Amino acid sequence: MNTAGDSPKAPVDPAVWHEPEMRACLAVRDIGAVYRQLKRRGVSQRRIAGLTGQAQPEISEIMNGRQVMAYDVLSRIADGLGVPRGLMGLAYDGAQAVDLREQTEGDSDMERRGFLGLVAKAAVVGLSASELESIRVLPEPGPRPSRVGMQDVANLEATIGFFRAQDDRYGGGSVRSAVTAHLNWADGLLEAAASDVVRTRLQQTLADLHSLAGWVSFDLGSTRQAVRHLANALVLAKDSREHALAAKVLFQMGRVYLHDGEPDNALKVFQLGQMSAQDANSPRAVALLHLNEAWAYAELGNAQQTRVQLTRAAEELTRDTDQDVPSWLAFMSQAEIEGIAGMAYTALSARDRSFAEAGLEHATRSFDMRAETDARSRTSDLIAIAVNRLRAGEVAGGVRAGAEVLERMSGVRSSRLVDRLGWVQQAAELHAGRSDARDLAEQVSRLRSA
Repeated sequence: MNTAGDSPKAPVDPAVWHEPEMRACLAVRDIGAVYRQLKRRGVSQRRIAGLTGQAQPEISEIMNGRQVMAYDVLSRIADGLGVPRGLMGLAYDGAQAVDLREQTEGDSDMERRGFLGLVAKAAVVGLSASELESIRVLPEPGPRPSRVGMQDVANLEATIGFFRAQDDRYGGGSVRSAVTAHLNWADGLLEAAASDVVRTRLQQTLADLHSLAGWVSFDLGSTRQAVRHLANALVLAKDSREHALAAKVLFQMGRVYLHDGEPDNALKVFQLGQMSAQDANSPRAVALLHLNEAWAYAELGNAQQTRVQLTRAAEELTRDTDQDVPSWLAFMSQAEIEGIAGMAYTALSARDRSFAEAGLEHATRSFDMRAETDARSRTSDLIAIAVNRLRAGEVAGGVRAGAEVLERMSGVRSSRLVDRLGWVQQAAELHAGRSDARDLAEQVSRLRSA
């Protein structure tokens, strides 16, 4: 396609930027390839120079392989040529980045010498605050592909798997920033071309990523962000007809209400999740919702329904013969049943200490079943163990378990667990006449108020 006229300031036909070959060059910021594509379409070096403000020799160097990396130079080129900034992964705020990238771009020998002078100073004596500011790396969104294939989705799934493992081991505080930053980029993949099969899988994967973002936000006490991410996850899961994932998202949303002291609302959301789990014909998902309904009933003081729901969860899990378990439901296992049962009976033992023994038994089995890498869940189990030992009158054992909880908390960044330490403090205060229990209560109080 030729563009009209060859005046130095004649604009480039906007349709050029949306041609597949050109979009591919823009996505990876290959400016030399962009200029060569323009030349093939009748746009001269003189005209490119007039639009971008670059000298013709510089245009020639770029076309012959010189890389353009500086953010402000890329911005100037995009604005001069009329390239939609999003096609190059550039922000639309118009801010100019005068930093390390400009220096390394080396538009002149003076800039190269200036940058090397900073390098030498950094190596020998260090840089001043203003000099450090001059090399500060500004955030740049990475380029997105113009077309998404199944391998792109598989790569995203692998990244989610890594983030989820880090969350399990170190808590939401260890990965929340990385998860949300990656999500800002990944959401844009929905704008790329894709086959129907790939698009459906991409929607499911993005639903899983929003689900994880919601969960790690919840783990850090950011309830507002948590429910927003979970709502987005629910929409994507429903749009892609992945009912088991929708059930999991509703379980997570219900847990937010449960943690905030709203067991009635939590139960309503769990029951909505149960409908999605039934639609998915997934015994594992059904078991997950029964399990959390048991905890909600326990918080309401209904011991009979707690037992009923726990029994149903165990029965459903034994019916699950699917060997191809999706990654978002892999955590739902016998250990999870034991762990949530431990929590449910811990809730009941707050009203009636006769339930403490059952809480202790389930929490201990859960702790023993889980891998050491599942550090957050094991720490949660230990909280239930400490609380129920103290409520059952096993003070020495409860204090030891409480001390181990405090040791483990240093390696897990989770506001949820810090909140649950209040249970340990209350249980220890039942034995305020004993110095070891009193010391434990004081240590927990200091940690919670830190």
